[in-house]
Amino acid sequence: MALTPARRVREDAVPVSLSPATGFPAEGRELLVVGCDGGTRDRVRAGVAAAGHRVTVADDAPAAFRAAAGGRFDALLVSHPLAGAPTRGFLQAVRHPESPCRSSGLVLVAEERLRREAEGYLGCGANRVLAVEQVERGVAEVLRPLLRVPVRLPLRLPIRVQVLGNGLQRRVVCESVNVSLHGALLRTPHSLAVGTELRFELFLPEIPRPVRGEAVVVRRTVQGSETYPGIGVQFTGFAWGGEDALKARVAAFRAGRLRPVG
Repeated sequence: MALTPARRVREDAVPVSLSPATGFPAEGRELLVVGCDGGTRDRVRAGVAAAGHRVTVADDAPAAFRAAAGGRFDALLVSHPLAGAPTRGFLQAVRHPESPCRSSGLVLVAEERLRREAEGYLGCGANRVLAVEQVERGVAEVLRPLLRVPVRLPLRLPIRVQVLGNGLQRRVVCESVNVSLHGALLRTPHSLAVGTELRFELFLPEIPRPVRGEAVVVRRTVQGSETYPGIGVQFTGFAWGGEDALKARVAAFRAGRLRPVG
């Protein structure tokens, strides 16, 4: 469903102009480098300089947890083996539901002779493996697909949805599981078919009025692998000012000024 600034929809008999969802502009991201020696850190900085990514370093696992407690990182580059914790235990901690970095990209950095061992953690918390010897020339390329994924905020917020295109058009209040600039995962009492078009009102903290817009259902939760019935929606358009308000909340979360809501 493509929306343009000229398209108007009814909201309690008041016309609301929608603009297309755009998301964040390209920008540098926050990286956490864990357990790597000084030379490797320098090569990471050199490799991501052109992309404008900002690098924070942690000497070992405990230092990484302290750094992550102060704000979310978009990706982690983690030495294997890692000082202060076994690799498997560190990955489990990073992917814990309460971890601020549970959805961050994670790259294991290992010597070439340990590459196969490190690859055993792919799908178990690690997304990629990068050889130490290839860091400077390979790190930007390895990170690119991981950073393309929208930042998902573990925010539980009330959201009111209304199915478009049917006679009833009843509104249902549900709860977000996570939210990004592009969409949200919603815990809902009733499942909806993929492709269903919705109107939504998202109630953000510290914002007096809800963010309004339209969305489309892009997936349903998988029974057995996810612990709640729900749907994933993609935002297709926002009422005036709505996307800016959402961007401000995302930026505040990433900077540590807004904490997850449980």
